[in-house]
Amino acid sequence: MSQSSSLVRSTFILTASIFITKILGILYVIPFYAIIGGERNLAPYNYAYNPYTVMLVVAGAGVPLAVAKYVSKYNAIGAYKVSQKLYKSSLIVMSLTGLLGFIILYLLAPTIAEATLAKHSTAAGSNSWNTGDITEIIRVISVAVIFIPFLATFRGIFQGYDSMGPTAVSTVIEQVARIVFLLGGALIVIKYMGKNILLANEVATFAAAIGAVFALLTLWYYWRKRKPHIERMIENDHTHTTVSYRAMYKEILLYSVPFVIVSLCFPLYLIIDQFTHNKGLDIAGVPAEMHDPLLTMLNLTTNKLVMIPTSLASGFAISLVPAITRAHASGQIRAMHHQIRTSLGLLMFLTVPASLGIMVLAAPLYTSFYSFDAAANHILYFYAPVGILIALLSVTSAMLQGIDKQAMTVWIVIGSLVIKALINLPLIVMFHTVGAVFGTAIALTAAIICNLLVIKKYARFKFSSTFTEMSQILLYSLLMVFAVELVYLVLIHFMSVANKFEALLIVIICAVIGALVYGYISLRSGLAERYLGARVAKLSRKVGRA
Repeated sequence: MSQSSSLVRSTFILTASIFITKILGILYVIPFYAIIGGERNLAPYNYAYNPYTVMLVVAGAGVPLAVAKYVSKYNAIGAYKVSQKLYKSSLIVMSLTGLLGFIILYLLAPTIAEATLAKHSTAAGSNSWNTGDITEIIRVISVAVIFIPFLATFRGIFQGYDSMGPTAVSTVIEQVARIVFLLGGALIVIKYMGKNILLANEVATFAAAIGAVFALLTLWYYWRKRKPHIERMIENDHTHTTVSYRAMYKEILLYSVPFVIVSLCFPLYLIIDQFTHNKGLDIAGVPAEMHDPLLTMLNLTTNKLVMIPTSLASGFAISLVPAITRAHASGQIRAMHHQIRTSLGLLMFLTVPASLGIMVLAAPLYTSFYSFDAAANHILYFYAPVGILIALLSVTSAMLQGIDKQAMTVWIVIGSLVIKALINLPLIVMFHTVGAVFGTAIALTAAIICNLLVIKKYARFKFSSTFTEMSQILLYSLLMVFAVELVYLVLIHFMSVANKFEALLIVIICAVIGALVYGYISLRSGLAERYLGARVAKLSRKVGRA
């Protein structure tokens, strides 16, 4: 198999596994929501998952990706003994960091619980979760931190050997095992163990550890099969290349730190929301019993819906970033500019109409996935367009890494986090839960503007034509929104957005209308062909391209 064919195959395998995992990660919330019984009962799960995600990124420290890079690097020159030395030591290091991450999260659990909940939420007689409950569930999920860094590094080793199948299969198995244990365990607890909501949440969070164990067993199976081949490669290493542990890990850390900071960006946005939301509502005089469900809506249920177009579009666009790196490294300025323009254009072409569609259909969409709730509809309406900003930040940050400006990426992300931390509480006091959405939008916008300025200066990229294309996409998306809004206003005279089946019917009809309108306009104008290539050229001709 040629190198290019191997690259395409590897990219397809990994992309397919990530896509399946993300879809499952979105869809499982629907039955889990029904089993657990609404937003308030989901709150402990939501409170535990955000600090767990942050600790995972910190404990991993970007080492798995660095391991994949450097195992591949030394294998390419035939220094298989060096790559073996690297991956064996990295597995030990990641085992220790996983254990350390577990201890830190376990010990910090009471502090995180105190920081999360408002004083009135923990008052005697309050119909809210208390610090003891949140401490307990964070300590349960902290167990999973022991396994995940080791698991991620194990995957990195396979990727270093250009073997993407084990990573892809283990990723899907991990997600399936987690979801089966999560839903099955929660159902058993609720149905047969006296409807203990906290225990059901603890079982659901412990599912992360179960998924990790299944993934490790899958990788071990593949490793046993590949081990004889790898041992033969090591025996045939006659390069006499040696690298000290100090030099090895210095290089790994220099590569990893920018990646870790960027990876922490959005999880830390959610942590800032978690630490300021209930306190802001408390200051604003919102009843304590509303705090838990409103934060669950913000950081879990509506967030899952916002991430649908973001994850899909980012997957397509980020796949173009390696080409930017190659073009920049080889001094091919015109090719690099083409890749930047294509990445941004494709991202916006897919994300803008999808995010605006979610905004318009916020009420029936939320009802279809969960249940009717006016407050959740209000949050989703404002949150949906922020998905465009989330996608833009991820792609422009990746572009900065592509043009070798990782240090600037770090400072821009840190600056956006400072902005979010400073403005979040006042905005929540003024606008309640939607204030946190505004805080995220402002911080993301500031970071994106900085990223674009860096790209303009150091990649010598002119945005004039790109802004013209963005304006075109926005115009066509607004025309689609207008058509969908008209159909929606007609439908709600005959159907109720509070009824699950009728809400789903509204979503399907409006989504089809929106897709047809946006598809027709973008095909006729040639916009679709510009971003999707020759595959849609025939359709463009059929609709009479302008």
